[in-house]
Amino acid sequence: MLIGVTALAVIAPLVGGCPAPVRQPAAAPPAAWGTGFSLPARLMPRSVPAASLATGGAGLADDGGAACPTLADTTRPSARPRAITYGDAYYTRLTIHRIGSYAMLPLFVTEYILGQKLINDSLPSSGLKTAHGLVAGGIAVVFATNTVTGVWNWMDARRDPSNHTLRNVHSAIMLASDLGILWTAASTPGGIRHTPFDVRRQQARRHRAIAITSLSVSTVGAAMMWIFKH
Repeated sequence: MLIGVTALAVIAPLVGGCPAPVRQPAAAPPAAWGTGFSLPARLMPRSVPAASLATGGAGLADDGGAACPTLADTTRPSARPRAITYGDAYYTRLTIHRIGSYAMLPLFVTEYILGQKLINDSLPSSGLKTAHGLVAGGIAVVFATNTVTGVWNWMDARRDPSNHTLRNVHSAIMLASDLGILWTAASTPGGIRHTPFDVRRQQARRHRAIAITSLSVSTVGAAMMWIFKH
């Protein structure tokens, strides 16, 4: 019977929540069963300390509804996304950039028409060549302005997750078109008066092909922002 009481005292904290401490009095060894018989010392029942019973039910609730101690919640709250704000200078550059993108198409069309006339005319007039050069200079100014304003605003918005991929793709396309415009300027036919007409026409056609490719790439980059209204 003593062994049963001891087992019940040990199992109770695991089943019934947070029991009140139970004091188990020290049990005297049973009388000898028969002549010359006694239990070994390792089988003798021992008392269970009250402190062990008190801590054994930690983390559970007792029958009276009192809450037992629980582990602290170590879950870290998710960080709030930081708001991105832009100053007036950002929107001023954005307005200049948009005006430049709208002005590109008329300049492209005008330059193509003037360049085609230069190719077809064996002796182009000085006025035609001057007009072609002025429009080309206007395109160079627009590209330089949009490159500065675009890169500046891209740096300011690089941490903004909104339309992040769209801005990166647009910037890469426009920088590629910048390189194409530089290549176009470098391929301008030289020495028109001292160059045979057939050779000059071949150079001019190559110059036109590079220009059309560069301006087409630029148009694709600008159209992306128009379509997505950014």
